[in-house]
Amino acid sequence: MTGFGISGGALSIVNAIASGFGAAFGISLSTKAVAEERDCVSLMINGAAAPAYFAESLLARFNSVSPQKLSGAAVSVESDIPQSAGLKSSSAAANAILSAFADEAGVTLPPETILRAGALASLDAGVSVTGAFDDAAACLFGGVVFTDNRRMEILRRISVPENLTAVIALPVDYQPSPSSAFPIGLLDAAESRRIFDDAMDEGLPGVFSAMERNGALVSRALGISDALFRAAKSAGAAAAGISGTGPALGILVETENLDNFLSRFRESGCRCIVSHIRNRRI
Repeated sequence: MTGFGISGGALSIVNAIASGFGAAFGISLSTKAVAEERDCVSLMINGAAAPAYFAESLLARFNSVSPQKLSGAAVSVESDIPQSAGLKSSSAAANAILSAFADEAGVTLPPETILRAGALASLDAGVSVTGAFDDAAACLFGGVVFTDNRRMEILRRISVPENLTAVIALPVDYQPSPSSAFPIGLLDAAESRRIFDDAMDEGLPGVFSAMERNGALVSRALGISDALFRAAKSAGAAAAGISGTGPALGILVETENLDNFLSRFRESGCRCIVSHIRNRRI
């Protein structure tokens, strides 16, 4: 028997690292996982062997909540989400792998169980500072999610208008780096919480503002220029901000203006990935 799982991707609105409260929204990039029970755990990512510690942590958390256990698994992941760029690749992989484990074991787990198991496994494996519950929830459910990552609770969900398109901008010279390398102490926790509260209270207009305010906060902590953000706004973006711990920039553009935006923004010299807004599960 072979188990299958899939998860969408997401982009940041408010980074949860500083205050424990985060928000993100779903996009159409995706991660697929296949799991076959074995005596040990192995992991392949996009056709290449990878260290198995994250898959091992996910399996341990799966076995702790599932009525049917797996002794081990050969896990293969295929993803179009760039890794270690702030684009939720680990959260999407956790959702997909846990869903594949459940399928292989012949059980159905509630979505909330998958999210909590994945967040705890991310903490166990050290691939996330907070467990990234906000990212995982946006990847799984789509739409905008506001979460308390410490309690692992979804506080509010809203939809993103589908007349918007998500654009991901990656500096051509970006180097993948783990979120654990992020200078957490340089983030203003009180300001991050204010950004979160304003966004949750104001809904979609607050989302646009929060992306920009959060991006400025993270840029200051990283000590990086906001030139790419300013280029996106000058090219006609509705909103833009650093996603996760960067360096990727998440951008929202009115779909009817997409071609014009890309023509102008590509002059900044970054790599652009266009994705659809996703308000539901894949």
